Amino acid sequence: MTIDERRERERLERENPWRPIGEAKPDGSICELRMNNLTELGRHRFFLHEDRWFRIEPPGVSYHEGLVEFRPTGFTISKDRQASVIGRADRFEYRDGELYRKPKPYKLYWRADDAKGDK
Repeated sequence: MTIDERRERERLERENPWRPIGEAKPDGSICELRMNNLTELGRHRFFLHEDRWFRIEPPGVSYHEGLVEFRPTGFTISKDRQASVIGRADRFEYRDGELYRKPKPYKLYWRADDAKGDK
């Protein structure tokens, strides 16, 4: 990294500082996340929806316990794209670069009459 690149990065960090995770609002802002050991989550971008951080690409839910800071990138994600990411995150899971389909939740529709106590 050259001196000019480092200065540019430092300037951007001064303009857009890290903020505590408690200040995050589910407004569709695309953010970067940092953990308590100051490890940034790399090139992944996230958005907050109903107190869960969703990774945009590949779609997934962030289950990191040590999230302490976020930094908005200045862009927002549309409601349609949010719904698409949330739906794919709930149906699929990426592990080691492979795509796996999550099992469907099992519902006992055929036992609905038994639950009411009808005979």
